[in-house]
Amino acid sequence: MKPVETEDRQIACIRVPNFCWQVEAERNPSLPKDRPVFITCSSLDFSEADLATRSSFKSETGPSERLVLDSSPGIEDVHPGVPVDIALSRHSNALLLQADIPQYGLVFEEMVSSFEQLIPAVEIAGPGVAYLDLVGLSRLYGTPDLIVRRLAEVAGDFDLRIGIGQNKLQAMLASKVSEPRRAKRIIGDPARFVGNFPVDILPVPYRFIEQLHSFGLHRLADVAAVSQGPMEAQFGLTGRLMWQFANGIDDQPFLPRKIIESVSEYLTFPDTTASMLAVISGLESLLGKAFSRSQMRRRYARSAHLQAQIFQKPPWSIDVAFKEPVGSKNRALFAIKTKLDGIEFPGALEDLRLTLSDLSTEPWKQESMWKEVQRESNLQQAISQLATRIRTAPPIYQVRELEPWSRIPERRHALVQLSQ
Repeated sequence: MKPVETEDRQIACIRVPNFCWQVEAERNPSLPKDRPVFITCSSLDFSEADLATRSSFKSETGPSERLVLDSSPGIEDVHPGVPVDIALSRHSNALLLQADIPQYGLVFEEMVSSFEQLIPAVEIAGPGVAYLDLVGLSRLYGTPDLIVRRLAEVAGDFDLRIGIGQNKLQAMLASKVSEPRRAKRIIGDPARFVGNFPVDILPVPYRFIEQLHSFGLHRLADVAAVSQGPMEAQFGLTGRLMWQFANGIDDQPFLPRKIIESVSEYLTFPDTTASMLAVISGLESLLGKAFSRSQMRRRYARSAHLQAQIFQKPPWSIDVAFKEPVGSKNRALFAIKTKLDGIEFPGALEDLRLTLSDLSTEPWKQESMWKEVQRESNLQQAISQLATRIRTAPPIYQVRELEPWSRIPERRHALVQLSQ
């Protein structure tokens, strides 16, 4: 009899098939639909991006080798992780696209954020793949089928596939045979279910897949039929992990991400530009939108992240850590402009995305030992809070001397509006 905690454990895998290709097709409608497309990256980038099943393995290929990260729909004989030269040997007319991993992450981040409104424990495993812990959610949403329906509602237009199992491996494989926007649950012996899949889906470097085929081990059931000892003798630690996976065993822990509250805004330039003035103008617009959102009322940001797509080049990004948390557009703009001073863009920018993060309700300013500085700081804080409340520059003025020696009273002093 299985322990209660194992029976109650339910992990859901949320998977969007060909996710990277879908993102590329959406922003490039001219992408051919009748020609195979492979999205490629270096082996180093692949090991960082494709965490869905490869977290137990480290790439044994050189950083210069190109691997397939994703492909267009309908390609069954090329799986993620296959070297590009082998993929081209099977599809010589294929179009190769350089992977834009940061963009895939941003798009999927928006989807995951909507999931977190329903389910607090979410682990992002890679572009288009996430794991959810369903334990205890039946009291909130009812049966797992109702939970799946809610998840499908917030997924937008993406082709969502959902698998449910006792561990992440089982859930991921179940999602591969599920119908669109419906969940597939493993019933019965997990090893029997897992055994129906080809060894090509194993999360190992491709050279191990080739060896398995050369030994006549074409399906996971074939691997499971071999004793663990011979597998370890032939493949070492990788052999033990392959044998465990072939038997439906996966002891990888569920690692929900820490939710970091942030605000993001995005714009597309009418024409590609490398002008700093155009970028600053766009940045000012994004900051105005960000600080006018309800999430930023009486809130302060400690950092900002800028990212842009560069025409025919890899994306560009920069992080800005504010010396003091900022609660207004002007203060944030000044800090970011200072950071950008002297920077040359690697090419023409197509768009610009701003993300304010590390939000707090307190400015956390360091107090000064000088009373005059403290008074000035308190005044600035009061002006900032008032501006946030009335959503405009507060009508607060200061009397300043201009020409105290003048015989005309109006020239002696002037009212100067105080700003943040």
